[in-house]
Order: sequence, then structure tokens, then C-alpha cells
Amino acid sequence: MDLMVRNPDVKQRDAAQAVVVAVSSDAIFDPEVEQVHGATEPLRKGDAFSFMKAIQVVNERLLTMNSDETLLFDVILLSNDSEEKHSRIIASAKHYGLDIGRFCFCNKEDSIESLQSNNVKLFLSMDTNDVCKALQKGVPAAQLYRQTDPHQTEDQLKVVFSGDVIGSSEEMLPGLREQGFTETQLQGFKTAKGSMKEFTVLMGEMRRRFGLEGSPLCTGLMTVWSSRDVCASALKTLRGWGLLVDEAFCLAGAPRSPILNLVRPHILCLDGLYHMEGFTAMS
Repeated sequence: MDLMVRNPDVKQRDAAQAVVVAVSSDAIFDPEVEQVHGATEPLRKGDAFSFMKAIQVVNERLLTMNSDETLLFDVILLSNDSEEKHSRIIASAKHYGLDIGRFCFCNKEDSIESLQSNNVKLFLSMDTNDVCKALQKGVPAAQLYRQTDPHQTEDQLKVVFSGDVIGSSEEMLPGLREQGFTETQLQGFKTAKGSMKEFTVLMGEMRRRFGLEGSPLCTGLMTVWSSRDVCASALKTLRGWGLLVDEAFCLAGAPRSPILNLVRPHILCLDGLYHMEGFTAMS
């Protein structure tokens, strides 16, 4: 059973109109470092702290353009920490001025149920195992990419979608079976595509709020291990869903690390096969 705490310092969004994202507290605050000044000090910034600043830039620009805008990011901070740490997490978010509307505290085994019951459009974590488990349960999820400097100033939120997922089709499945993938793995792959559609459509709608130049929201497509035809299919599918990407990378089996180190996305959408037994992601 989860405990939901509203943040009185943040204006609550209309969850029916907003893009509700649930973010793991371990990504925003450092879960490992012990605080030398005791429990009254705010938690240190985590490796994906700058994501929160980037998402606030998007919301602020949207509200500047239209003060009645409802298509905004609505952030839930999801924590599996002990009850003793709840108040410190809330106090830390307020200390840093983070635009977090709600805090959800639950046991790890109840996380999926909590995500499903709160109309979450995207679950974000740095733990790829948690991301893939959510995808396999039909919950839209993506990885928060590690940023080099949590103190850096952000002026743009970068989201990279998986061309391997979005460009997939039934015709691909026999080839994947020949490569040794199980039916469970293939089903997870298809589930990942279906679960990400709604979030992708919302990102397309939000991206259209901004012009071609100077947008605080940048969308990209990365096809890692599939062919160029799959990459082209993914671009066509995204257009059909209303999203025109700013950047597209078709790696066709080449390592993805050089591109990711250059682009440094905040949100990296995975396919349903990464980190599953029998599959090694291109690094």
C-alpha cells in the first residue's frame, strides 16, 4: 500500500490533462552518500538531478506562452525508502525548489501497482532493471541518463526514443526468433512499443507548442541494432503519431556510447530486450 503526500508549495496540475511522470527518488537524490551534518541537512543531488531543472524549464516556457496551459509535466517522486526518510526527501525537494507536486512512498513490490493507479504516463529511473520490469508489465518507462554535472544549468529537456521499438513490426519477429529470442522476450518487446505510444503522442503535441528554433524540448530517435529500414519505419510511425523528431541516429549495430556522450539525453527510452538474458546491448 502506498502513501501519497501532496506538496503544498507547488500548484497541483490537472492530472487528466497533464503529462504525469513518476521519477525514482534515487535518481534525483544521492542514495549512497551519508550526510555528514545529520538528518536535518538536505540530501545531496543525484546523478539525474538536472532532469528536474530541465523539466521545469519546459513547464515555465509553456506557462509563459499561455498562462492557462494544461499540457504540463506533473511530477510524482516515487520512493521505496523507509518511513524515517520520508520527511527528509520532502524537505530536500522543497530546499532545492523542485517542481514536484506529489510524493509517493511505497514498498518496491508495490511500485508497479502505484504507477498504474496514478495515471502515470512515464516512469523514470536510472535502474534499467526497474525500467524493463515496468515495460514488461505494460507501464511506459524509460531510463534517466546519468548527467556529468548535477549542478549544471539546463535550458532544454532532451528525450531520445528507441527506433528499435517504434520501428518494429510483426515481420521482424521471425528474424529475432532465429537469433534465439524467446516468446517471452518478444512479447516484452511488443509490449514496450504499445506502452510508449501515449507518452510519445503527448510529446509530439507538446513539441508542437514550440517553434522549430529555440525549443526547450528536444526529441530524438536512436536505432541501435536494427537496420536502416527499421529506422525509416520508426520515423514514419512517429510522424503518424504526431511527433517530428529534431534528431535521428541510425547506428545499425555501431556502438551507441559516442552518440549518447555527445547528445547527453535526460530521458533515454529502452527497448524491451535490453538487459534481458540472451541479449547484449550495443555499448
